[in-house]
Amino acid sequence: MKIKFTYPFFSFLVLILIGKSSNAQFVNNGSPLIIQNGATLFVSGDFVNQNNASITNLGDITLTGNWTNNDPQGAFNFVANLNLGNVNFFGADQSIGGSQKTNFPNVFLGGTGIKKLLFTTDITGTLDLKDRELAVDAQILSVLKTDITTITFTTGFISTDGKGFLYRNTNISDDYVFPLGSNLKPTFLYRPVNIKPLDNAINSFGVSFINNDPTAEGFDRQSKRFDVNAVNPNYFHILNQRQGASLANFDFFYNIPLDGNANQLVNWIPFNLWEKAGISNPRPFIGGNAQLNQVMTFSSLRRVSNLPMALSNILANNDPITFFNSFSPDGDGRNDRWEIKNIDLFPDNDLTILNRWGSEVFKAKNYTNGNAWDGLGLNTGTYFYLLKVNVNSEPKVYKGFITLLRHD
Repeated sequence: MKIKFTYPFFSFLVLILIGKSSNAQFVNNGSPLIIQNGATLFVSGDFVNQNNASITNLGDITLTGNWTNNDPQGAFNFVANLNLGNVNFFGADQSIGGSQKTNFPNVFLGGTGIKKLLFTTDITGTLDLKDRELAVDAQILSVLKTDITTITFTTGFISTDGKGFLYRNTNISDDYVFPLGSNLKPTFLYRPVNIKPLDNAINSFGVSFINNDPTAEGFDRQSKRFDVNAVNPNYFHILNQRQGASLANFDFFYNIPLDGNANQLVNWIPFNLWEKAGISNPRPFIGGNAQLNQVMTFSSLRRVSNLPMALSNILANNDPITFFNSFSPDGDGRNDRWEIKNIDLFPDNDLTILNRWGSEVFKAKNYTNGNAWDGLGLNTGTYFYLLKVNVNSEPKVYKGFITLLRHD
C-alpha cells in the first residue's frame, strides 16, 4: 500500500497517523505544510518531500521509515526562525537522503538499528544521538548551532567510515565534542575528538574517523620520521577547518593497551611522511567511556586542512642531534633562525631544504648554528629538510619538516 498526500491548503494544523505498512509513504508534493506548536505528524513509513514543498515545523515530525528530500530549498522554511520543532527518527534502520540536501531543525534518534546519511545534511538546531549510530559514511554532516551542548548522546556515536566528515560551528573557546566511532570491524571502536578553539572567532571544524590501516588509505606507515617507531595500524583521523583561521587544541582519546603503547601524535605532511605533531603530552583520562583511558593533545600552529593524524610510538631519542620544528624570522631576536642542537659538533654534514612542491630553497655544506637558515625571501609555510651527517664516524640521514612562521 502506498499512501500519498497532497495539500491544496496554504497552512493547517496537522496531526496525522498513517497505518502500519512496510511501504507506506507520506508524500509532501508541493504545497506548504505547517505543523503548529504541540502538533505531531506521525508517519509509520517513509517521508518524501518534493516539488518545492515548504515545511514549517513548530511541533514534531516522527517517522519510522526513511527520509527523502528532493526539494532544492532544503525542505524546511527557516524564514523568521519558524522552524523550532523536532524531527524524530524512531524506526529500525533508517536513511536520510534524496536528490537534495536537507536543512533539519532539531533531530532526535531513537528506535533500533542504524540511521544512515545518503546525502549531505545540515542541522541548524540540536542533535540527540541517544544510543544510536548515525552513519555519515562518505557524506558530510554539519551541525551549525554553535552551543557546545548542541550534540548530546548516551552511548550513541557518529561513524564516518567512508571518509565522510562531521563539522561543527564554533564561536567560543571551549570544548566541542566530536563523538566518533565505528562498527566497521568486529571490535567496536569509540575514538572521539574534542576541539577547543583558542579564541571566540567563528570557525567550522571537521573531523573524519577512518577505522582502517593508514597504509591502505594511501598514507604509508613505513614513511616516517627517523624516531617514529610505529604508526597505529588500526585507524586514524583527518582534521579540516573549512571556515575561520583560529588556532585550536585537539584532544584525541584512546586506550592503552588496545592502541599499543602510544606516546605521540603524528601527522602526515605534504612530503609524504609521518612527522611528530608537536608536543603531545600523553596523560591518563578518567571519567569517560569505558574504552578510553588516555588522551593526547595536538596544538595547531596554523589553520588545519585535511590533515591526517595518527597515534604513534616514539623511540627514546639518545641521538645527540635535536631538531626544532619551527622558527619565526621576524627580526625580534627570538627564534629568528633555524638552529639544530649540537650540529656544530658534527661539521661533516650536508643540508637541503625543499618547499612543498619539492623545489630546493636552501642548501648548505658544513651547516652550523652560526650560519643557520633565516628563511630569507620565503613565506610562512611548511618546508622539508634532508640532513646527511657523519655522527661519530657513522653516516646518518635525517628528514622531517620545519614550519616557518611570519607574524604580522
